[in-house]
Amino acid sequence: GTTVLADYFGLIAGKEGAEVSVGALGLIARAADGSARDGLSLLDQAIAHTGVTVTEEDVRAMLGLADREQIFDLYDAVMRGDMAMVLTQLAEQYAVGADPALIIEDMLELTHWLTRIKLVPEAVERSGVPEAERMRGQNISGRLSMGALTRNWQVLLKGLGEVHQAPSALQAAEMVLIRLGYAADLPSPADAVKA
Repeated sequence: GTTVLADYFGLIAGKEGAEVSVGALGLIARAADGSARDGLSLLDQAIAHTGVTVTEEDVRAMLGLADREQIFDLYDAVMRGDMAMVLTQLAEQYAVGADPALIIEDMLELTHWLTRIKLVPEAVERSGVPEAERMRGQNISGRLSMGALTRNWQVLLKGLGEVHQAPSALQAAEMVLIRLGYAADLPSPADAVKA
């Protein structure tokens, strides 16, 4: 999948005399969505934009992706129910070119990763994820129940469809995150039954 494509793009970049970081190659492969041709055209764009050395930041800026750190901040604010902060952060990311659908996709990916940390803690150690991210991931994952994580996944997945269909992607993304924040406050069905 993505890794194979990333390696392939790395070889091509090398032949073109460009140095593209592993993170940047991963983002290009992910954006290419399985198409080598799309990925190569993104790779060419990235090299044309930035010159010899292409970093993950360069590719994020080019693709309008939110920074991983910002996605953590956003997720954290949603889970704390700080909706004013959530709307501000979303607006700021949108203002610098982040695509609302990609923000929701990044939050889905983060939810999946947090769920895996909960189930297989040692997988995090082996994942090649930077130390600071691992610490944050373990911190957030530790605060959320499995019920909350699976509910987050469902809300975000349904929300992603809404963001794609809505007349305003930004408004739809806001509503998805608001729903997610309010869902975080609700007791899980199991807890509700106990109560």
